Order: sequence, then C-alpha cells, then structure tokens
Amino acid sequence: MNKKKKVGFALLGLGKLGTGFYRIWEHKRADILEETSFDLELRKILVRHSDFRRPTFVDQSLLTTDINEILNDESISIVIDAIGGIEPTFSVIKNMIEHKKHLVSANRMLLASKMTQLTELANTHKIYIQPEPALGGGVPIISAIQRDLLANDIRQMVGILSGTSNFILSEMTARETTLQEVLKLPAVQKMGETLSVIDYEGSDAAQKIAILAAASFGVEINYLHIHAEGISDIDLFDILSAKELGYEIKLLAILKEHEDSFEIRIHPTFVPQNHPLTLVRQEYTAFFLETDLLGDYMVYGKGVGIEATSSLILRDIVAIASLTYKTTRRDNYKLNWNKKTVLSIEDIHSGFYLRFPCIDKPGVIGEIARILGEQNINIASAHAEVHKEEGIEIGYVHILIENALEKSVKVAIDQVAKLDFIRDKIKLFRIL
Repeated sequence: MNKKKKVGFALLGLGKLGTGFYRIWEHKRADILEETSFDLELRKILVRHSDFRRPTFVDQSLLTTDINEILNDESISIVIDAIGGIEPTFSVIKNMIEHKKHLVSANRMLLASKMTQLTELANTHKIYIQPEPALGGGVPIISAIQRDLLANDIRQMVGILSGTSNFILSEMTARETTLQEVLKLPAVQKMGETLSVIDYEGSDAAQKIAILAAASFGVEINYLHIHAEGISDIDLFDILSAKELGYEIKLLAILKEHEDSFEIRIHPTFVPQNHPLTLVRQEYTAFFLETDLLGDYMVYGKGVGIEATSSLILRDIVAIASLTYKTTRRDNYKLNWNKKTVLSIEDIHSGFYLRFPCIDKPGVIGEIARILGEQNINIASAHAEVHKEEGIEIGYVHILIENALEKSVKVAIDQVAKLDFIRDKIKLFRIL
C-alpha cells in the first residue's frame, strides 16, 4: 500500500444528515484508506448548542460551537456543509472559503440561491466547491457531464430529480389509486427525506436543476425563477388517461440548449411507455441525456437517503484530496457563466395532452378543433367519451397536440374555457 496521506476535514452540522454521514464515514474510513491511501480524518464537528444531547457513538471531543476552531486549524482543508438553510449558513460558508477551506455541500437551498456568489468567492480564493451531494441522492450526474461526457455536445437532459415524488407517482400508477391514498402508505414516511411541501410542489426539483444547470452548463439562474409545477393536482383520471394513450406520468426536469437560449422547466409530463425513464420507479432518480457522440446516455440510482448522499460526500472528499494534496488549486479551475437567456415557459415548444370536461352533445370536438386551428395548432389525435359521475353524465374530449408553442396553447385553452359546454377545469400535460 502507498504511504498514508492524512486528509483533515470538518463536519458542519450534526442533524439527521450529519449524524448519518458520521456513521457511514466511520464504517468506510478503513476501506477508503486501503483503496486510496487517503486517511479521511474528521477533526471537528460544528454544532449550534454544546449542551444538546448527542448520539453516544459520536466522539464528543470533536464537537465545537466555536467556528474559529475550524477556521484557524490549518490541518482542516475541507468542510462539509450539512447544516442546511441559507442564513446563517451562508455567512459561515463564506468565512470558510475565505480561510481557504474547500467545500463539499449537501445544502441545496443555499447552492440553488447563492451559486454565483459562492463561485466568485471560490475562484477568488482558489478553492474547490463540490455541489453534487446537494442533489439529494447518489447519482453522479455533474461529474459525468464534466468528465465522462466532456467531448459530447449535450442536446437535451431530462431528469427525474425527486425520489419522493417519483415514489408517489409510481405507486399511483401501479395501484391505480389516488394521491391521497398513496400519501397514507408507511413507506412514504420511512424515506430518507421526509415528504415535504417543497418536494410535493416541485420546488425541491427546481433547486436541484438550478445547481445542475450552473455546475454543468454555466447557467446563472435562481431556482425561484425556474418554472416549477408539482404533483399535487394529479388525480387518478390523469393516471388512467395516460395509460390508455400509451404514456406514464413522471415529474420531469427538462434542460435543453438552443442556439441563443436555454429551456429549464419542472413539471409532470406524459412519457411514452417505451421510454427508459418509465422504468425508473419508487424512490429512484435518473438523468437521460441526448448527446452527439454517445447517442442516448442515462445514469440511474437511489435518489433519496442519507446513504446515497454520503456516498457522494466521501467521493468528493477524496476527489478534492487528489487534486490538492501538497499542491494548490489549479489556476484554470473556474466556472464560466453562460450568457444565454432562459426562455419563459410561454415561449417553449412541446407536445401536449389536453382534456376538456364538457356536455355530451354533437359538435364539441369540432368547436374545440376550430379554436386550436386559429392558433396554428395541429391536432395529432382526438376522441370523446362519456362518464357517469354521481348520476350525472359528463363528456370528456381528449386531444393530443403535435409540437406547439405553449403561449398559443394557453390562449386556445382560455378561449375554449369560455364556451358554454365546458363543465370543469381543462387539464394540460406536456408530452416528452
């Protein structure tokens, strides 16, 4: 074995992730030393309260509430952000970077909103930031794009980024049941990340795609400016309609580069049943990329859980150690921001599925088709059916639209919604 090289690091935060990572680091330390010759030595754990009761397996002598014990310790070269949130974490991290501490971050909210400032600080002080653990799982997508796909032109990336949302949709599809029934399942609560309003409404995936867009494509965007829709409005009729038409509903993040702009969006999507992403079920996540040299390329793995996140944290500590051991940071390491604009959701082109609840009478499809035609929208297929709901017959018109401008589709929907035969909310899903 090569000569042992010590790598000192500090853990910021000892909550659920910090405690889970501690156990995994302790278990894997000897194996990593054997494989890499790097001895990952945890020197300090920053906590907010010293008198808080900690797990007995944690070495209590490592705990500190004094940030200076980390800042002034030259043997600590790397810090792991497991604190979460934006403030006071941002101030803590800025201080760490200014003291030449490399950063491995699992804090997606901070990175998604402060990536520009953190990158500028990192470049000024010539330190590395590893953001991939903040994506919340163990799928190495940023490193794959930066290294394995370096020679490729990535035309489009489509991802399932939320493990909890994917679990819910998978169960709704397999059981043919409602969202409310799936939320009662014990498995939902046992996931590594607690189901939250953020995940449920799509903001969690928006934070992840913002980090991914910045780190992999140099797109400078705050996650709050990304169009994000969640899964809260999906009902059983949507699931069954998708199945009948040969699709499955997935919550997708779509990133597509055009000549002078990017598309970045999060929304439930009709995915063809023969597409590889429909095989991604339960709490797993995946990224499907269209490239010029490799063709279709997909990475897949656990998208939820402390184990998956800790896997990337340990990898990134070793990666930084490999780059910096007895050297300074490479001068040419810099995130170059892409100056292309990000399109509004109104300006994207897509296929669409529309469902119109209406009175069952002749001429309904024709009237809807006329309005769509006025907006230069081509209909790929259309059919009508009648359901009896609580003793009342309600007609439904299902329409699949070829590639169309979203703005035009929305104008047409608004016009159709004013017709006297429409009986409820018109449903829209974009098609992959």
